[in-house]
Amino acid sequence: MSHRMLHAPCLRDAAAVLFLALLATTPAAARGRYYNHSGSIETSHPDWLSWMPGSASLASLSLPGTHDSMAFTSTGGDLTQTQSLSLRAQLDAGLRALDIRCRHIGDRFAIHHGVVYLNANFDDVLTTTTQFLRDHPGETILMRVKEEHTPEGNSRSFQQTFEWYRNQPAYSPYVWRGTHVPTLGEVRGKIVVLDNFGGGAYGVSWGSLALQDDWTVSTIFDIDNKWDKVRDHLGRTNAGAPPTLYVNFLSGSSVAAFPNVVAGGDGLSIRGVNDYAIDHLVGGNVQRAGVMMMDFPGAGLIDAILALNYRLLPSASILPGDFGTAFKNISYTLGGDAQARWYGLNAFLQNAAPGRYWHALALKGSWAGWMHTDGSYVQSDTIDDYTHLAFTSRTVTSAVSNGFLGGFVNAQLGALSGSTSDRALQLHGRVSSRFPFQLWSVVVKKAPGGLSNWAYSDYGTGYKATQGDYTYAVQAYSASDGVYLYEHGQFEGNVLRLTSGVGYLGDLGFDDILSSVRILGPYRATLCEHPSRTGRCFSTTQSLGDVNTAAGGPWNDQISSAGIDFIGLR
Repeated sequence: MSHRMLHAPCLRDAAAVLFLALLATTPAAARGRYYNHSGSIETSHPDWLSWMPGSASLASLSLPGTHDSMAFTSTGGDLTQTQSLSLRAQLDAGLRALDIRCRHIGDRFAIHHGVVYLNANFDDVLTTTTQFLRDHPGETILMRVKEEHTPEGNSRSFQQTFEWYRNQPAYSPYVWRGTHVPTLGEVRGKIVVLDNFGGGAYGVSWGSLALQDDWTVSTIFDIDNKWDKVRDHLGRTNAGAPPTLYVNFLSGSSVAAFPNVVAGGDGLSIRGVNDYAIDHLVGGNVQRAGVMMMDFPGAGLIDAILALNYRLLPSASILPGDFGTAFKNISYTLGGDAQARWYGLNAFLQNAAPGRYWHALALKGSWAGWMHTDGSYVQSDTIDDYTHLAFTSRTVTSAVSNGFLGGFVNAQLGALSGSTSDRALQLHGRVSSRFPFQLWSVVVKKAPGGLSNWAYSDYGTGYKATQGDYTYAVQAYSASDGVYLYEHGQFEGNVLRLTSGVGYLGDLGFDDILSSVRILGPYRATLCEHPSRTGRCFSTTQSLGDVNTAAGGPWNDQISSAGIDFIGLR
């Protein structure tokens, strides 16, 4: 468990930290998150496969990749260029599937896009990929190898030249020799060849894949039709046979629709395929995307694909740091007011990392929050004056009733002063001191309020109040195991937590007022009418909303001592 503080555009761990609204605002720049035409990118995932289970089939993964991966310069003009990042930059960003087109010339492979030589050779590709795998041995790279353009001046077949490259001492240890769709554990540190030249003799046969590669987009007004084909194949992938490797090309072009426009749109009224894709993925419509081969992918699109793999991790695990990067980048896709953004966040979180108790918030303007976390925490940049954040808790159980919490909070509000951060700190300290047996988040929002300006997850274990220009939202969660005694029925009123016996409850201000008892965890409570566990007693390992339902009663307002036994394994 920890508190965390945001006081700049980055996070750091500390004993007690505070979340503040950032004063600087980053413009939405959505185009830069689904489409990227610069030599750098706002994401980095060089080791993301290393935290995936080795038992996972490559067919079960969602793998971002690039179409015509080496066409990252302006050689040949806009009709030829499909990428902006160098090959190493693609791999560092998290792209794990490559499309390598080789012209067989002089018993070597020159890298082409159609008739255009891309000023690179197969040695350049293999040198870069094997160096990456040496640097990151937990990763794997899928590499489609395809013969391109017209062969010239060769004394051997394309297959024989591929074997020559594969058998070079510098490359051979890194090229997997299997032909089936492997598990990740089988191919960590390896290149998996998608064999589009040898009928499957040199890797996974291209013909065995479930493929969508309808690349002709006649005009920019046909981009929607291309997206329909991508979306339909995503549906087939999502519902398809688990052992089958699905490959989906988002790319397309023609003399009237260049690759950059098909991918990114025209910047005016025409949306690109990448734009449609990121909305579809972030919206929770897909759980398995397969291999997605893209032109000019932006950070958000790469991360939206990559994020689908977090659902393969145990729900009890802390999410890797890569998830924070993905969350930050997909947040640029969200739009609308705070309520709309919250729905978008929740859809993404529940789809990408299900089985967790997510607390999602979308806040605009002046706000601050103190939040205990005992799981994962992620936060976006401030985008158009909105900040998005989310964290997980172990449970959403509260041992404090909403009514009793509300009375306590209302009694504190008049004593709070200062800025939003001052007030959040003060109220969080008071709530945590009074009820130290569970975790708390306190968010303070300065006017204006309403769902258009802030929205947050509410599991029904909190309280919200407004006084003057400030609204306070207090949420309770992750109550500690123990025996909780309540002064009123149905777990209402004053509460006392015990983990060991008490000879006289009057010493704790709780003599003869017990009306209900809640048991969290493996405990047995023995409750007696006189001090030192004398007189009538009853025992329970179950919560009782009315102690009079226990045998031997009545018991209401008659308990003076308690025995507490831990009955689980330590």
